[in-house]
Amino acid sequence: MKISLVPVGIMKKYMEELELEIDETFTVGFLTEKYTLPVNLKAVCFVNGKRIDPGSKLKDGDIVKIVSTFAGG
Repeated sequence: MKISLVPVGIMKKYMEELELEIDETFTVGFLTEKYTLPVNLKAVCFVNGKRIDPGSKLKDGDIVKIVSTFAGG
């Protein structure tokens, strides 16, 4: 199965946009654990435009956008 990983905003600094070959046990959580992110940078995942739980399994053709919840003031 193939999925697309699309980092958004500051997440582009830590990961690149790419296509990944995965198996049916792969979850969003596995994907975010693969990259070393700063402790204070929290990631939120959207799959096909919908926010998704890290334990959710991915399907062939999914587009995963990873966005930081970091906000300035």
